Formats: sequence, structure tokens, C-alpha cells
Amino acid sequence: MTGTRVFESLDAEWALVCAGSGRAEMVLGWLREGGVLAEARGLAELLVELECWDRARGRVHSDRWMRVLLERAGGEGVEAQLAARVVVQAMLLGAVRMTQRLRAGRDFDETGQVVVACLYQVVRRFPLWRRGGVAATLLLETLHLASRELQADTESDAVPWHPVLEAAAVPGEPTADDPTEAVWRTVLGRQAAGASLIAAGEVPDGARGELVELLVWAVAAGLLDVVRARVIADESRDGARESAEAAGVSAVTWRQRRSRTVRLLRPIADQWAQAA
Repeated sequence: MTGTRVFESLDAEWALVCAGSGRAEMVLGWLREGGVLAEARGLAELLVELECWDRARGRVHSDRWMRVLLERAGGEGVEAQLAARVVVQAMLLGAVRMTQRLRAGRDFDETGQVVVACLYQVVRRFPLWRRGGVAATLLLETLHLASRELQADTESDAVPWHPVLEAAAVPGEPTADDPTEAVWRTVLGRQAAGASLIAAGEVPDGARGELVELLVWAVAAGLLDVVRARVIADESRDGARESAEAAGVSAVTWRQRRSRTVRLLRPIADQWAQAA
């Protein structure tokens, strides 16, 4: 499509997605449930048909079918990944144009990796409550997130979460089997879900629970933007790296993003420990 590796690889992957048994029927079923009718039999044909109807009927039509898929994309499992992948493919031309505008002397493929990764994150965490054009909102949120990512300094080595969490460790904390700790984790889960940091009903524990607790505090204290916090929380989920790779994010880009995130959280963790 573009003559560049990152987007060519996404197109090649899309062909495999389209060839998967039962996937088109699944997506068509979701659309029918949402009141969107389509006659296409395959995923590639479906996007072409939806685009034709978008041109004929305008934003009302595109908003409807995209919201149907975005509601699914915000969940967990293979169905959510499929819904997200369809939306990403529909937005791919916009991602190419954004990459062209953001590259500013950077390598096109490296810039494209960042843009696609940010687009995937925005799709998975799309604010369904927001009014306005869905496609425009997706591009705007992706632009904001990608711009911040590209402005950040890059590091090549992977850094785990635990140095950040160890820096914020508070002496005398309750043990994991303390009843008050279980109650706090439930309250924390509700607070985090309210900020869209985790899925509704999830009770974070272990290293992820500590990270989510740090993010909730940082957002409430005004030290971290809630959109950035959502991305960090999403990247700490089980299977997040595999999902990113499925969206075309290279291992090097993933390590760089992880390193930047850890560097961002270290001073916040220090303040968190002092506040405790």
C-alpha cells in the first residue's frame, strides 16, 4: 500500500486476518446487532462496503459502525483483538498520512511503528462517552499520544516495572492476606475502573496492582495525564506485548516505550513514597 515495511507488514497481516475462518461472520454479526447492515462476505470487502456507505450517508453512518466495534475492542480476549484490528485497518490510511507529517527527519518506519502502536492503544481505550466524530477523535487522540512519544528521548534497553515499585515501597505495609488489604484492592479496582485504567470488575494485585495504585495516585495528584496513565496500565496487562506485536510494533520499539515509561514513573514513585 505504501512501499514501507511497517504498513506493508500490516497489510500482509490483514490478509491473514481476512483468511481466518469465521472472522467475517463474527464481525458481521456484531454489526447487525448494532443496527448496521452489510452484504459483504469477507472482511476486506466489508471495509470497502462500509467506506462506500460512509461517503453516501456521512458521519452518522461511520460513527455507528465504528462505535459498534470500539465497544467490543475495549474488552478482553480474541474477539476484542479482532474488533480492534478491524478498526485499525479502517484507519490505516490516516495513520500513513500522520506518519508523513510527524516524521520530521526521523526514519519513516520507526515513526510509523509509534503511530500504529498509539492508534492501537487509542482504539482499545476509546472514550465511548465522547461526542463528535469517531474517526476524527481516533486520529486526534493518536496524534496527541504519538507526538508525546516521539518527543521523548529513546532508550534501547528494557527495564522491568519492579525498580519503580521498589522505589515506592512503604515500610509496614499490610501483607497480601490481610483482610484490610483485600478491601483496599477492591476499592482500588473501582477507582481504577472509574478512570478506565482497568476493566470493570478487575481487582488488580501483585506488581500490576501496585502499578495501578501508583497510577491512580499520580492522576489524582495531577502528576500524570489520565490518557498516559491508561496507556501505561494497558501495557502492563498480560498479553499486552503480544497484542502490540500483532498490531505491528517491533520488539525494539516495545522496549523503548517501556524504558521511557519507567523513567517517567520513577520520580512520581518517589513522591508517592514520601506522601505515604
